[in-house]
Amino acid sequence: MDIFNIPKKNFNPQSHARFLKPLQKIFPDTPQLKSRGHKPLKMTFEDQLHALIFFHLQEHESARDLIQHLKEDDFAKECVAPDSR
Repeated sequence: MDIFNIPKKNFNPQSHARFLKPLQKIFPDTPQLKSRGHKPLKMTFEDQLHALIFFHLQEHESARDLIQHLKEDDFAKECVAPDSR
């Protein structure tokens, strides 16, 4: 079977915000994630949700591919990647 090289769509901050708009209402009511160990968490629930939406919309093939994209893409750095804590 042939593998098609379909170019990935580039999303801008406005389109990403449009996907998150229905979820903005529930963010204040979501419980805070707590670490089960001694190491503090680096990502909030909101950070995880941003990354998950970006992962599916960009059709990444692996988490490693997503992490590389978060480091290299300007939009991903600005809108998706969690702030350094």
